[in-house]
Amino acid sequence: MDRRDLSAGFKERLAQVLASHPTGKGRFLKDVGMDRSALSQFLNPESDRLPRAETLRQIARVSGVSVDWLLCLENAPEGRQEVAESVQIEKAVQADGSTPLDQWRSAASGFKLRYVPSTLPDIVSFSPDNVPDARGGGVENVLGQVSLDDMDVEIAMPVQTLQDLSARSGLWRGADPEQCREQLTYMAGVCRKNYPALRLHLYDGTQTFSAPFTVFGKQRVALYIGDAYLVISSPDQIRGFAKQFDRLVRRAIIGADVVHEMLEELAAQVR
Repeated sequence: MDRRDLSAGFKERLAQVLASHPTGKGRFLKDVGMDRSALSQFLNPESDRLPRAETLRQIARVSGVSVDWLLCLENAPEGRQEVAESVQIEKAVQADGSTPLDQWRSAASGFKLRYVPSTLPDIVSFSPDNVPDARGGGVENVLGQVSLDDMDVEIAMPVQTLQDLSARSGLWRGADPEQCREQLTYMAGVCRKNYPALRLHLYDGTQTFSAPFTVFGKQRVALYIGDAYLVISSPDQIRGFAKQFDRLVRRAIIGADVVHEMLEELAAQVR
């Protein structure tokens, strides 16, 4: 295949990527790091210009396809190269103290965020001064900077986590009862005030299990693995995790519209 044929095939594939990209052309260009003039040149039928290797790799990563597919060297969009690059490990806290969560939340702005926390979700948790983290030592801060005016948030978690908090057992064994009571009362207030923009679903952890994960819109899934995240960007796999989250919601024994009532009851039971 000569350069002109290669360029013509790339233009066709790039046009398909742009037409199907869920967040639109502007977000696509920003995520790739490409300006509009460069895009116009790549799509110009009179030009045989091709992107540099790094730009090709970025287009493939953002759009969830393989470089070989972009260059018409294979017919399946998700070739072996895409699968290899669709999974990576990101430290929860980088060497400079930053976190990838800010970028992931920004990229998912305007979309739904689905969240299965490892302990208490940070958006409904608080830690008074000089008191250990109320989440039992969890370090996730997935929702800390989320504005419910800009994003639809759903959370699914086992009811047993909240029962342990109320009974001061498990992660909260020996915790101050007043702290546990205040935590549950605070959660009830947040859930009541922000429903339906914030929806907390409780399922029976003795019947259903889920590892902690977050679906950031249609861009990525992050599985929490301790001090790092296993990040998945394959579109098919993202859809699979979204469906798994929806299954947790269907199995909920306490719905998001009444969860604040249960939280208030648990707060009253703290001794």
